[in-house]
Amino acid sequence: MKTITKTIASLTIFLLSIMNLYSQEIASTWQGALKVQGVELEILFHIEKQEGSEYKSTMDSPTQGAFDIPTTKTTFKGNHLEIVIANLGAFYQGRLGNDTITGTFNQGGMPFPLELVRTEKKELLRPQEPQPPYSYDVEEITFSNTNEKINLAGTLTLPKQKEKAPAVILIAGSGPNDRDETIFGHKPFWVLADHLTRQGIAVLRFDKRGVGESEGEYFLATSKDFADDVNAAISYLKTREEIDASNIGLIGHSEGGIIAPMVATRNNDVKFVVLMAGLGVTGTELVLAQHQHEFDKLPLTDEKKEELNHVLINLYSNVLSWSEYAGSNEERNQLKEDMATLWQNLTLETQAETQKEAFINQTTAKIISPWFRYFLKTDPTEYIQKLSIPVLAINGEIDKQVEYQSNLNGLENALKRGNNKQYTIKSYPHLNHLFQESTTGEIDEYGKIEQTMSPTVLSDIENWIIKLTQ
Repeated sequence: MKTITKTIASLTIFLLSIMNLYSQEIASTWQGALKVQGVELEILFHIEKQEGSEYKSTMDSPTQGAFDIPTTKTTFKGNHLEIVIANLGAFYQGRLGNDTITGTFNQGGMPFPLELVRTEKKELLRPQEPQPPYSYDVEEITFSNTNEKINLAGTLTLPKQKEKAPAVILIAGSGPNDRDETIFGHKPFWVLADHLTRQGIAVLRFDKRGVGESEGEYFLATSKDFADDVNAAISYLKTREEIDASNIGLIGHSEGGIIAPMVATRNNDVKFVVLMAGLGVTGTELVLAQHQHEFDKLPLTDEKKEELNHVLINLYSNVLSWSEYAGSNEERNQLKEDMATLWQNLTLETQAETQKEAFINQTTAKIISPWFRYFLKTDPTEYIQKLSIPVLAINGEIDKQVEYQSNLNGLENALKRGNNKQYTIKSYPHLNHLFQESTTGEIDEYGKIEQTMSPTVLSDIENWIIKLTQ
């Protein structure tokens, strides 16, 4: 009897140890192919073990040039894996067995079978990403937005010098960006901060509210809320004895190029502004231009494109006229009808009717979100024309997200209306929205390019700021 008991006990311990070992084997890189409308999309999940039974992960979609996509939640219990990617409205559920995870990828209510196999993690080549040792001081800091009662987390890089340093705050574009503005495996704000700090300029970059280590609700915030966070960052910099409080500036990229002048017109502590692919048209005009660019890539007649453009103009006009922020039930139902019309006009032979409801629900949710409605009605030139401080506005000439001519012209016209004599406007051939040297300028090329930011752009920003602050 004792022998049987010992055998059972030993077997139990053995099985428990095997199960524990097995459960930890989920920490790896997993690769699979997602078949969508006859097209194979390569998907990779990079899963890392944390303390206890916690896990974290990132997702890559190399086919689409997307890397290091942050996930919201990663759980693994009893060989069942679940990964949530809230930013994409997606999740993956699967079961681990024999070095294979069999499961389903769900996005927008549409399930797609996805089998994953273990593979080696491929390191992205990002030669500009800073490496220690650094020639400057790096501090992980927090500061408070006292109006919202939230703490924001960031990184302050300080030159090693006795005299006080001029400083800039980096303001990211749209989306739940971290302090490095991480996108497709690139960290543009880290590269920019490193370059400027090496030249004697202090740089503060921080996670957006509700992102990374910052508190707050990202999905309830608008550009105005992000502007309040930048004001809090300015107040923080003024408390630092290493900073020359008379030389604090803002560098805004994309949506950050709206927020920077928004802050500068109301905060006299801002002494200069750099707009990187900033808007010189209204939010609605920009969105319509982006739609038009996407229509041009589809096999549609000019008449069909014009019809679609008309549908969208009316749709956005109706949304902006709502008296309630999220609209009444009747108004939301009308919006869904408009989206159904748009779907019918966009439907190609490769598109399944079963995707219609997911398309309507996802797009409607985006349009009625606080951020999007605020963005649609925003006219950046209202703030630009009030600026009397030095302004540097730059854009890539093959930027497919913020078209350079209409936006730089809009910015310059606004500066002229305000009688600002201290501005510089510059465009760069062959540079995209991220200021990378690019062939097409399209989004799907971002992750395939090793360069994070053109050295010419880095030097131009550096030289412009140094000339102002010395």
